Amino acid sequence: MTDKRTMAIGIGVLLLLVNLGLIVTGFVDGQIESTVEGAVSDGMDGLDEDGKQDYTYDYDDAWLNVSSEKAYFANSISNLEDVQANGTDPEYEMIGPFIYYENTTREVLNFDYEDDTVTYTGYEIYEWCENCTWMDDEGVEHASVSGDTLTNQVNILWNTQRVAGMNTGIEYLEIFAQGMFAAQMIEFDLSNRAPSIWASDDISAMMTDTVTGDAALAGAYLAAGGSNDMASAFQNLEQSVMYDAVDPSNPDTCIALTCDIGPVIVAGMGAPDGGEVTQTRAALYGYGDRSEPELSAIDLGVYALAANTFLARGGGDEINNETPQLRERFQEVSGVNIINPDTLEFLLFDDFNGLLGTFTLSGVTLPGMVVGLLLPLQSGDYFTAMETYNVGLLTVVDIAGYAETWVGLGLLGSPTEFENILLGGQGTLTAGEWWMGAFGGLDPLAGTYIEVGLNIGDYVGMAALSAEKADFILNDENIGLKTTFSREFVYGELAGMSLPDENGVQSVWDDAYVANLYDIDEDSAAALRSWVGDFVFEVVMPVLITFLSGNTEYYSMPITHWLFGFSDAASASFGFFPWVSLETNLTFYGSDGIGTGDFSVYKMSTAGETKGQRLAQGYMNSDGDGLCDYDYGSDGVFIGYDLPCEDGQIYGMTEHLTWRAPHREDASLGLLTGHAGNSDTSLMGTIGGVSAPLASPSESFMVNVAGYAIASSVVGEETTFKGIPMVDHTVSLDPAQTQIQGKILGASNWVDALPGALPVYLGADIDMKVEPISNAVMYGKVKVTFHLDMRGTGSSDPVIGEDTMPVFEIHTYSEIADEDASDFNAQVTDNMGPFGWTNFGGSVGGILLVISVAQAMFYVIGIGLIAYGGLVMKDEDGESLIENQDE
Repeated sequence: MTDKRTMAIGIGVLLLLVNLGLIVTGFVDGQIESTVEGAVSDGMDGLDEDGKQDYTYDYDDAWLNVSSEKAYFANSISNLEDVQANGTDPEYEMIGPFIYYENTTREVLNFDYEDDTVTYTGYEIYEWCENCTWMDDEGVEHASVSGDTLTNQVNILWNTQRVAGMNTGIEYLEIFAQGMFAAQMIEFDLSNRAPSIWASDDISAMMTDTVTGDAALAGAYLAAGGSNDMASAFQNLEQSVMYDAVDPSNPDTCIALTCDIGPVIVAGMGAPDGGEVTQTRAALYGYGDRSEPELSAIDLGVYALAANTFLARGGGDEINNETPQLRERFQEVSGVNIINPDTLEFLLFDDFNGLLGTFTLSGVTLPGMVVGLLLPLQSGDYFTAMETYNVGLLTVVDIAGYAETWVGLGLLGSPTEFENILLGGQGTLTAGEWWMGAFGGLDPLAGTYIEVGLNIGDYVGMAALSAEKADFILNDENIGLKTTFSREFVYGELAGMSLPDENGVQSVWDDAYVANLYDIDEDSAAALRSWVGDFVFEVVMPVLITFLSGNTEYYSMPITHWLFGFSDAASASFGFFPWVSLETNLTFYGSDGIGTGDFSVYKMSTAGETKGQRLAQGYMNSDGDGLCDYDYGSDGVFIGYDLPCEDGQIYGMTEHLTWRAPHREDASLGLLTGHAGNSDTSLMGTIGGVSAPLASPSESFMVNVAGYAIASSVVGEETTFKGIPMVDHTVSLDPAQTQIQGKILGASNWVDALPGALPVYLGADIDMKVEPISNAVMYGKVKVTFHLDMRGTGSSDPVIGEDTMPVFEIHTYSEIADEDASDFNAQVTDNMGPFGWTNFGGSVGGILLVISVAQAMFYVIGIGLIAYGGLVMKDEDGESLIENQDE
């Protein structure tokens, strides 16, 4: 009996040990894990249920068309009117949530069964969700706020446009300056030239068959109180004084009293003084060989005739809307007869449009003719000028022909030359010549410093540049400030360093550097630097942007426009593509179908340890322009920009974040990485973005944060979510090390790294839960924050929260659905562990059911045999005891 009971117990224990072995060695769990892993792999391998190559089996409509929700928040300026009117500090109010559906449409472009990769493209269409809600951390639900809600924010393009428009701004400043010169010339014409012309005609009319020029001069002398004794001195003067006198510095200019400007020149020189004035006038008019007292007598006669006739014709009158003969004056100098007094008054004196009008914008004085006449002329918009001045086409052309040639833009003819002899000088002067002389020195006419030149503010008197040097500084084709080099100049001012040279070397940007650059003295260099940085960039450019577009450094518009598209007037005025958005919708919102560019293309691994991870990213020529924006050769070497390519051609594939790709780094002259604050650019091995959410539960993994940055997860504790064991992972992206200016701007040059051009820093807080069998991320909560450095251009390395303001937030949330969690538990979780067999395979059945039943049988038989053996042993022991007792 002992062998029988021992055998029963031994077999029972063996069966339990076998069953326990199945548990301890993870046989069942291994079968489940293998099944789950196989299911995950099968779901990406592009094979159908029969093992045939058909990627549509895995990449079906549910994968091709995906919809999720995004909640946006904006920090809106609540006191914008006070900020703009009084310069008070902005006060911010967080508004939202603005909840949108992000509807993604994908298309498989290539499925490579040999390389185990899938290449696909996709685009997003955003749709405001009226009935959606967002739950905060306290579990409170918030309804979706309308996308039409006005949001007041800093104009994020403001600084960039100030930089990009520098050369244009300096050109406009030159036009403004020359416009002010032209206004002075027109006023001079009305006050002096027209009366001088009339006076010259009057003097000419005095001479008849019976009255000679000499007699006219003698009569003027006597009328001025001259002595009869000297009347005989006026002999042989008529030809030189009345007809032949010319400007010695410009012999083509007649200055005789019967010529247009003769009377005003004589009158302007002043009364006889017996000294310099008399001698100068005598030399000009041909009586310098006379001796005293004849010389003074003749000079008095010449002056009296010219000055009295000039004054009698209104010479030197102040010009305003009450000036006598204003219409006739304007007609005389321009050839245009404006009959309506109101029209003439507006044409001449309106502050914002008048030929003599001026207005002040942010402390900068601007000539009215620029708005009313010059800007329309530059664009050929005569109709606008006609409407502005209420005149016909021929009239506005004649007005423009007169005024524009004084400005000297060359639009309607050669620049009008001012006769410098009118002010005691030599030669002639055009508006352009005046500007070159006044830019770095004294006003050639007034002998003072102009308010838009180098000698302003603390730098008055420091610059002493010749007109030739000014022309070089402004117009040199390589380093002239009216070229795009002005942007590089601003970079130097903001960064304190020059741009890298061909060897990648940067130099300290200071007075000595600029002096050497233009071959000028350091005082002039200091004045030039202040003019560019403190005046043009800080004062003129804001004025110009507002003047041309109406934009200011703040924007007020619906959140939908902020996020998905608006047309920026300033960009349009500078000739740049005007449409802008923060998110990439299929088309710009409100654009009537203007696309946001070529579709992105993604390459993802479909097998092995990297399955579900991003491998590369690029673009597909989808916008119909026939161009690939850029491309790399098969050897990975960058080819260039704007390359001809076929419709649908894939290009620019790179393993890097597209905005941090090697060609973008090279285009920034090697400045982008340092400016961005990190060197993490590789997409290889990342999850997130549009890749599958598969990750290692027990190890840190890389996360692609919305295409802006790459971050690493931190492994947390084991947890249970919806009954499923998971592992917590967190990602915290430091905004101080994630400057995303280059991503948002996309300038593809060093502007992407210009300090303070668009000082936005990205922060992200991401919570994830990874299921360890499938390696799937079954829970994800994301908060992305855009921080704006409020310190202005030139600033870098901000203290987040002190120097910055969170201007936008994006919240996304995703979790395994309750039904899917229930199915997963039934198929996986409930069948694992020491007592997983009690679920008898759950909803899975199949091999798990067989194994579970076998396990149950092992338990039943094993326990039964042990029990049987124990009973046998008990019986035998009882018999033995009785026997022993009997003995």
